[in-house]
Amino acid sequence: MKPTQIRKFMPALLLPVFIVQFQPAIAANTAAAQDQLRIHTGLPRRASDSLFSYTVEWRIDDGETYRSTGLSFLNSSKLDHDKPEAYIAKKLWTAMKDGMVQLDPNWRGVTVAQPKEQPELVITNKAGYSVTNVTIRDYSNQALKYDLSDKSFNSAGVQVAIDLVYTADVEYLDDFTAKKAHSASQGEIAIAIDGQTPIRIKTDGKTSKELEQEIAGKLSVAQLAQTPLYPGMVSTDTRNNKPFDGSELQLLNLPAKSISIDISDPALGVLTKFKFKDDNRSLQVAEPRFMLSALALATALALFYFWRNSQRKPSK
Repeated sequence: MKPTQIRKFMPALLLPVFIVQFQPAIAANTAAAQDQLRIHTGLPRRASDSLFSYTVEWRIDDGETYRSTGLSFLNSSKLDHDKPEAYIAKKLWTAMKDGMVQLDPNWRGVTVAQPKEQPELVITNKAGYSVTNVTIRDYSNQALKYDLSDKSFNSAGVQVAIDLVYTADVEYLDDFTAKKAHSASQGEIAIAIDGQTPIRIKTDGKTSKELEQEIAGKLSVAQLAQTPLYPGMVSTDTRNNKPFDGSELQLLNLPAKSISIDISDPALGVLTKFKFKDDNRSLQVAEPRFMLSALALATALALFYFWRNSQRKPSK
């Protein structure tokens, strides 16, 4: 192939590479406090150490995803305080603070605060970080309420899921308990939307799936799903792991500003999940190594193409 032919073809070779190189990335700069979740805590009913944990996951704009977990054990017989509800919130806040210490400061993309020693926690993203999901695991039978600080869940694009689980899944110990329970005992489940009259379900020894089906029949905004809202977290602390049991209630377009969940059956716990939008994922610009490799490959293919064509031409 003649040099003039190569020079003529080179602009076509380089064009796709330069498109990759100079394609502008979409700006990714999430504003602070764009994602918020407020947890209104209650009082544990169980007079034994019962697990309460919550995991917050966030992503650096156009970067890596990180998570932190706060884990506590609550006991209704150990609440000798002037403001026990506020004490519970402070204990849960301290647990997340301790969990966050394990992360580099530059990776800590959320804050968790207890406003004015109130019985509530507020999870908020920092500028340049987006909350992706939050999971709350309560085995203490406390009444809990969630809101987005005056935003409705559907307008904020936040999807909700409720998964009823068995307390025995985190408390059962081999050789120490005669039988692991696979059903509820006696109690009630109450779920209220925007402070309206709650729906109430008697547990009465039913399975978690039976209870979820019954709630779905009474709560028009909920549907029973066989796949989780998002994959479950796996941590080194096995007490904090709960594999998906095959069904959960999902509220994917909830036109409300708050949801309350109250379970009084000691054999039941509840996982409440919140999936946030993740809009600020910008287009990735190819690395220089990739661009050089692409250029070399395109050049080699072009040279081979012209060489092959030249070999096919009949000699004069």
